[in-house]
Amino acid sequence: MSYSSPGPLPVRAFWLLNLAAITLVGLLSAACIRTPHPRLNYEEIHSKPENRALPFAIYTPPGWDGTVPLPLVVLLHGSGDDEHALERFSFVLEDMDRWIEAGRIPPFVMVAPRGERGFWHNWYDGSHNYEDYVMQDVVAEMYARYPLIPRREGLHLMGVSMGGAGALYMGLHHRGELASAIVLSAPIFDVDQTMNFLEGEGLGGRFPAEKVFGPPDRERVEADNPYAQLQGQENLNGMRLFLGAGTRDRKGILESTKKLHSHLLGKSVPHDFLVYEGRHRWRDWARIFPVALCLHLRAECKLGADSFYQLVSSQPD
Repeated sequence: MSYSSPGPLPVRAFWLLNLAAITLVGLLSAACIRTPHPRLNYEEIHSKPENRALPFAIYTPPGWDGTVPLPLVVLLHGSGDDEHALERFSFVLEDMDRWIEAGRIPPFVMVAPRGERGFWHNWYDGSHNYEDYVMQDVVAEMYARYPLIPRREGLHLMGVSMGGAGALYMGLHHRGELASAIVLSAPIFDVDQTMNFLEGEGLGGRFPAEKVFGPPDRERVEADNPYAQLQGQENLNGMRLFLGAGTRDRKGILESTKKLHSHLLGKSVPHDFLVYEGRHRWRDWARIFPVALCLHLRAECKLGADSFYQLVSSQPD
């Protein structure tokens, strides 16, 4: 129903600094004055995987008559944020409106679910099922409500920070259903880093790592790790992948993103890799969203020179 409106740091230190800083950003952002957007609405559904009602925000593009099928973009927020991020940071939608109205990106529908601080995972202990909530409840609800391009060609994940990690892992779990996954400012661990994190009890006991990710079983960790899963182009199963991070991002994030980029290059896994001149914040992500969406929503994306970012594309011809 409707309602109104890893790098030079040790792994544990990397996660602790990022979780604290990202949560602070979310708490500060909650105090911002909200600017209503004319095509942003809020809905709520009862989630079977979560066994409770959870809300989400829906953005519809300018000039859409509601009958032409459009792509669906699922936006996964970071820790400390929620479905109101698009309202608090209204410039995100204003930038996308301008790109759509100028014909630089095609129109699309966006849904932003509430993911709390659940890392967009189905928790190992079974207490939460955020991934199933998104893919089974929210996506299905959007396809029931709106004319949308079928999932394999028209469903895109896009996440920032914690949501960026969620987009990567959720994307790998649902490669056969997705057109693309856009991963921005995400902490990305290889197998050894993940094992160190889990064996260190996750931020010195401040975070329930084992409840979320499970015990440090190397065979299980490797099976779910992007480095192990992405060994060749065929592993993407046709899904496009975009990685991005800022030059002044949270500590360790740019380094970990570059490391995965190097791995993908070495394995000839096609992807887009972008470094922008900015920080871990919505103001900078808003400038990258249209770039990533242009690359993934258009057959031929024409981007002019921009000093704000450097893009490397290794997509097949």
